[in-house]
Amino acid sequence: KIIPSVYSQSYEENLNPEMINKIKFDGIPNESIKDLEIPDYENIMKATIQHSDAVIIASENLSSSLTKFIESSGKPFLPFAPKDKFAEIYSSFYKNLVL
Repeated sequence: KIIPSVYSQSYEENLNPEMINKIKFDGIPNESIKDLEIPDYENIMKATIQHSDAVIIASENLSSSLTKFIESSGKPFLPFAPKDKFAEIYSSFYKNLVL
């Protein structure tokens, strides 16, 4: 299973815009990678979420647009959990919604 953790921390600049051509070279359909036309953190996370089985929101201050994307993705997702509840909540998420 693919279960990315999405953080509010991103990188300062976009990735190389030629990245999409490298992915197209592998025969991945355009509709699957359209978000990568602008290879910023948020678009890369959107593409990742689309191809994942579930998602973990790993930051308390995730952007509202990325949070809405996760919520509307139809994927099981774990909202942000404080460290003191981390083990219990993550374990339950994996056992009950992912596996």
